[in-house]
Amino acid sequence: MVLSKRWGLVWTMVPKLKYKDTRKEGDKSVWCLLDKSLQLNKAPVLESLHIQVEHQFSDNADVGKCVSYAVDHNVRVLALYLPIQPKILLLPSNVYTSKTLVKLTLSCRTLVVDVPSLPCLPSLQTLDLLNVVYKDENTQVRLLSNCPALRRLEVLRNSSDNVTTFIVKVPSLKTFRYMQHKIDSAGRSLVLDSPGLRHLTLTDPDGDLDSIQNMPHLDWAYVLHYVPYPKDDKFLRSFSSVTVLHLSLRNVECCSAIKFSRLMMFTLHLCCFDDFMCSLEPLMLFLHISPILKLLKINYDMALCSSGAPVSWNRPSSVPACLLSHLEIFVWEEFGGRRQEGAFVVYILANSKCLKTAGFSPRYNLHEKEKEKMMVLLKSMYRASPSSQVVRLPNQAD
Repeated sequence: MVLSKRWGLVWTMVPKLKYKDTRKEGDKSVWCLLDKSLQLNKAPVLESLHIQVEHQFSDNADVGKCVSYAVDHNVRVLALYLPIQPKILLLPSNVYTSKTLVKLTLSCRTLVVDVPSLPCLPSLQTLDLLNVVYKDENTQVRLLSNCPALRRLEVLRNSSDNVTTFIVKVPSLKTFRYMQHKIDSAGRSLVLDSPGLRHLTLTDPDGDLDSIQNMPHLDWAYVLHYVPYPKDDKFLRSFSSVTVLHLSLRNVECCSAIKFSRLMMFTLHLCCFDDFMCSLEPLMLFLHISPILKLLKINYDMALCSSGAPVSWNRPSSVPACLLSHLEIFVWEEFGGRRQEGAFVVYILANSKCLKTAGFSPRYNLHEKEKEKMMVLLKSMYRASPSSQVVRLPNQAD
């Protein structure tokens, strides 16, 4: 605008708008700028509006007015990243009847989703609900049930969330990511019944995930959950179709009736504490029911595990079929080198006839000389596959 007059009004035709205010003290100035620039915008279609404010702002800020304007101008992508506010924020009702919205992101602990009785978002494909407060439990159900084209859903919940049972029954859903803070998850549950789901991420330390069913096409799953389920196969049976699976140790249970016939990549997350013995015997059972497994990874999450947590393992009477004919990659992150851990590695290397690579990252709190000595010992172990290599991997902390 300063350098050339002919560029003076070009900015008013910009179809993608992004406003970001990261100042230490927020006030209404960013909203005044936003309001005026929206009024001057002459783009035929407003493709996207992204608003990010990191600090509390004045009560005079009219969030609803800006959002309503964007919806009236056929916005396709709308993202609101707002800070915790003393005043409850409500979205304008036209958001829930937009015919053009393809992606909607709401991130605010005091933004209440008050869905009208007849919402309809026919074009919405991606929905992110991050620390959002709902008017009641029916509001959340009503919102999802009226998104017939929804393919991707992300939900992040904290203590502000007033929904006890989060229900997801969306036939069109392909990808679902559900996360809940550990201190907030007790007493809450998830009901998931979406038969078209292909990718699933569940991080819910202490909540109830028992009502998960009807996922015949699930291909990829990451489940981090610390509460062990009863000794039945109901929970794991929901994941029997996957090719890639991540599970915490306490959920690898007695499941001899299940067969993971498509599973090719499996990661076991060890969640061990000083008062909890990490037994690797359930893992051996799991290997027996995963006949074509090609990659096995054991991961100590150092944010969750005690460095002194004991590991137990007993040599099984038979060798899993996947070790004899399919396993190509074995990885152990944060390997401690203790006696039982070493015995397990000896068994894997001695029985994996197709193994190509065995990778280890020594535990971060070991001295460098201890790490080097550990790698020398690992490389000296007998390997059923002569062409396999033992390599050192970087630590999680590196």
